[in-house]
Amino acid sequence: MKNIITVFAAIVLLSITAKAQTLSGFVYDINGTPLPSSTVIVDGSIGVFCDYNGHYEIKALSLGMHSIEFSFIGYLKKIIEIEITNGENNLNARLKEDAVMINDVVVVGYGVQRRKEVTGSIAKIDAKKITAVQTPSFEAALQGQAAGVQVSQSSGAAGAGSLIRIRGVASISGSGDPLVVVDGIPITQEYFLNRRAGYGGGFNNNPLASINPNDIASIEILKDAAATGIYGSRGANGVILITTKRGTSKTSFEYSSRLGFSKVASKPNMMNTEEYLTIRQEAWENDGGTGYVWLPHMSSSTDSPETRKAAYLRAVETNTDWVDETIGTGMKNSHSFGARTGGDKWSMYSGFAYDDNESYMLGNSYTRISGRINLDVDISPWAKLLFSGSMSEGRNQRVSMAWSGGLGRAMSQALPYMPVRYENDTIVNGVSYESGDFYQWNTNWNMVAEREMKKWRSTENRTFTNAQLILTPLQDLHVKFTGGFDRMLVEEDMWEPEAFNNYLDQGNLYSNTILNWNVGVTADYRYEIDDTQALTFLVGSEYQRADNFSWDYYFPNSPSPVYSSDSLQSLLDTADRRVNLPTQHSFLSYFSRINYSLEDRYFFQATMRVDGSSRFGRNSRYGFFPAVSAGWVISDENWFNSKNISFLKVRSSVGKTGAANIPDYARFGTYSPTNNGITYSGDSILYPIQPANPDLKWESTRTIDGSVEIGLLQDRLVLEVGAYHKWSTDVLMNVSVPASTGFTNYWDNVGTVMNRGVELSIKSYNTTGRLGWVTELNVSKNYNELIDIGEYTPDAISGGSNDSRVIVGRPIGSFYLVEHSHIDTETGLPVYIDLEGNETFEYSNDIRKYVGDGLPDFIGGMTNSFTYGNWDLTALVSFSVGAKIFDSSAKRQLGVVSDWNMRTELFDRWQQPGDEATYPRLTLDETTYSLPSGFPWWNTSLFIYDASYMRLRNLTLGYNVPGKKEIRLAVNATNVFTLTNFPGLDPEVVRDFENAQDRNMSANVTYLTPPQERAFTFSITANF
Repeated sequence: MKNIITVFAAIVLLSITAKAQTLSGFVYDINGTPLPSSTVIVDGSIGVFCDYNGHYEIKALSLGMHSIEFSFIGYLKKIIEIEITNGENNLNARLKEDAVMINDVVVVGYGVQRRKEVTGSIAKIDAKKITAVQTPSFEAALQGQAAGVQVSQSSGAAGAGSLIRIRGVASISGSGDPLVVVDGIPITQEYFLNRRAGYGGGFNNNPLASINPNDIASIEILKDAAATGIYGSRGANGVILITTKRGTSKTSFEYSSRLGFSKVASKPNMMNTEEYLTIRQEAWENDGGTGYVWLPHMSSSTDSPETRKAAYLRAVETNTDWVDETIGTGMKNSHSFGARTGGDKWSMYSGFAYDDNESYMLGNSYTRISGRINLDVDISPWAKLLFSGSMSEGRNQRVSMAWSGGLGRAMSQALPYMPVRYENDTIVNGVSYESGDFYQWNTNWNMVAEREMKKWRSTENRTFTNAQLILTPLQDLHVKFTGGFDRMLVEEDMWEPEAFNNYLDQGNLYSNTILNWNVGVTADYRYEIDDTQALTFLVGSEYQRADNFSWDYYFPNSPSPVYSSDSLQSLLDTADRRVNLPTQHSFLSYFSRINYSLEDRYFFQATMRVDGSSRFGRNSRYGFFPAVSAGWVISDENWFNSKNISFLKVRSSVGKTGAANIPDYARFGTYSPTNNGITYSGDSILYPIQPANPDLKWESTRTIDGSVEIGLLQDRLVLEVGAYHKWSTDVLMNVSVPASTGFTNYWDNVGTVMNRGVELSIKSYNTTGRLGWVTELNVSKNYNELIDIGEYTPDAISGGSNDSRVIVGRPIGSFYLVEHSHIDTETGLPVYIDLEGNETFEYSNDIRKYVGDGLPDFIGGMTNSFTYGNWDLTALVSFSVGAKIFDSSAKRQLGVVSDWNMRTELFDRWQQPGDEATYPRLTLDETTYSLPSGFPWWNTSLFIYDASYMRLRNLTLGYNVPGKKEIRLAVNATNVFTLTNFPGLDPEVVRDFENAQDRNMSANVTYLTPPQERAFTFSITANF
């Protein structure tokens, strides 16, 4: 009995001693944010991991001094000496971020890796670089931030989208846009990237505008097959991974506010009344005319000399600057609030944002309201639930632009002698005018009338939810069940009164809904073979389904905007309704990844994915997409000894990805009811509009990639040099077919496209201490070539604007035009070059040829960041060298003097024999240039310009207010200045697109597209 009591007392004493000698605490970053899964090691032997709240606890430590090492991927290690005494010991640690890029942690497909272990090509973008810039949407701020990533702004309209290309264009008719993944769930894009056919010139829709930049924690861009292969068919064009902020156990708040204004970055050089009348009179006389020239909308060529004179003298009384009538100053106002909080077993992040962004185009604005909640709950020691939910609404007050009116018409059809209003302040409408009034101009050509009378708005509602259940049944084994739902609703309504269109009051309603479902399961396991070897396994399956439904109403005789009508139901009863057939597609996928590391310096990875798509027939439904890669950290070898090279790593990968970016029912033969009144026994009939192609199959891309990463001078200079080669086969094309077939287009696998390029990234810590100066530079060169299009000719695949084609041996979207040689000094006529290289005065489509392309020699960006005390200054310069741009509107403004206003560049014209001029002698008759009658424009290389530019994209000056609370004040300017030889508005903006083929083929074609804005903002950010 005595022995039993002794043993029991010893056990109790040991338990008390163990409890008394406990060390616990939290690991934070320098901002007080907990670092989950941080490592805490005692005396180099005993180690534990922090929980999701950054908390750790080590029991049964011996009394006395101990060395405690704290570490976390992407942060500098910290060692603290502490004396352990009886009782509970507490020790917190704050870790600083590792300034060296190679020690960062990066997000990869379905997981994370240390930069050191990464064997694929991945670019990481600091979220602070996104929120620091005033842009229409977050993706526009990616320009100049990563090698191999080209971002082009589509226009200066509020809320307009960007064109993103990662390592070139691999497809022709299929989408070339990257996959965007938010918190592990792919989001809906493809249905909303372009404008609605027939509506809204100059504006491409932007499905990414619903994402609040202040919710973003990190952005990773996956570029090669090793990185994107885990996403299989959807990763062929690259992947953008967005991780949003999560909650912490420590409550903290962040508030930011921004106030600013914007102006047009560049203004067109249009002629005033005196200049236009002089030009037109000269053209009239060149054609043999006498007396006063007839004027569009005021007189005609058949009018008497007296009538033409009266119209001319009336015209000189007015000088309207139509551009000034459509542009002004746009105000910007945004507010964002974020909160992080949590407890022992839960944490939550919530974010709310309001953004009101007016463009410089009068009447145009985009307002977004968004909210997000991310919740993490520890259900048990082996189960965790993660939930993410966001809702957003974007309201776009639309205005016509480009070819559809507004600023575009102010740069074209709006002639300077046309007044905005009559003397009695009524709008000039050309309907009822008195004799001698002369202003025979339709109201819908008057941009001021359009802005005042026409009501046009669109609304984008997005609901995005994502739930993950993470189970850890065994140590190092994690099983994740994922479900996601993405609903995108775009509604558009337009109304115009009879006074505007001279016809009747009318309205339109349009609605398009996409429901995107994602469910999946993954399991990953890390197996430590021994102290030097480790294996990581990932297996998973995923199912995605997207449903698309749209309809539109046309309301004749609608007395007011439909959305505000008191008699909406009666309008619906009489409306002309068109319901588009709903479409659907789905993907079923199986994937796996194996990672092997040896001695923490040899790394190997293999990924495999099988994708099945409903867009292909049974025989070609599934595609197999493998990839392998390896990396070697040479600088960790025992034999490596260099005073200057502190880090050296080489990596290489080879793999295959696929693409199924085509319309949902492209493989089926489809039919449509007639709309021309033809019936059979009184019933409408169906006629075929698309032939079936049961053999349609996956487009596939094989990629070889490699790079060298070097850290010099103790990593004060870090650089990466890489190269890649992409070979796309069975390229999906929507080719034109002869009219004799009864069809116009046909989907087929006929093409082969090659992309190859080199990339360079440099980060240099130039100075340290009180004055800090860091430079980041990225430069990339991509070469694109169409290898084969089978039996098809260049005219079988068009860019949609009759100026770009696919030509074997040339880049996709090459300019296919008549080659312009010079202006004949004796006659003033344009001289062309035929297919044999001979000069000719005869313009003909039969002598079109390759005359250039929009592929730049290289693109890049350079960021310089300076810090001095509490002050900081950041400047981002983006550049593009060697690209060409085709100005499709110049062909109507620098030649035949038609019913468009002309550009002042036309002053450099031929006027008399011996003149050496850029532009030909003036004429009112297009046949003078041997153009077809009725077509006063000419597709020649005369209107191809150098699109090289260097732009000060962003300039930010900030001040961090001293004190316990973090308060930052900043002023920011975007598009400060641009150095370019392009005489047009903006060498970077692209025209509006109706489909993916246009986006791929006409990326360097502009047509009255509104230029980008120059914005100035003041912001305040507070963390407390």
